[in-house]
Amino acid sequence: MTITGPLITELWRAGTAPTLNGLYRADGSARTAEVGGPDLPRFELGAPIDLEVFLADDPENDVVDVDIAAEAALPDGSGSVCCGYGDLGADGFFARLDGERNLRWIVMLLNSNPFVRVSVEGTVVTFVNNLDNSVTVDLTDPDFA
Repeated sequence: MTITGPLITELWRAGTAPTLNGLYRADGSARTAEVGGPDLPRFELGAPIDLEVFLADDPENDVVDVDIAAEAALPDGSGSVCCGYGDLGADGFFARLDGERNLRWIVMLLNSNPFVRVSVEGTVVTFVNNLDNSVTVDLTDPDFA
């Protein structure tokens, strides 16, 4: 893979995401993320992640193919949010795209189960997994803007 921009945007264009729980932003920044399992009892962001270092040892096996299961337009016309799953089985993701469908950020979670529904109410977005548990983010939060 030839890198022409932030690594996470290149992975997204290739239909893949890292096999490491985290929030990955198109500006190249990344932080760990945790939900506590498929019941989604909490959603917490943690320490910074260096994606290039993570992928350096085994770039082929440290990514997973991802598929979008649901998508919703943002009411302000700035783009959309989507969610879905990877090919590991228990993994899921949710993401924000700009108006041209370029990645703004993605949260990849290996133990969340697939996310299958998304709803938008103003700036609040709720992503629901296949067990009917949810994670909610506010798009005015700087991490999710």
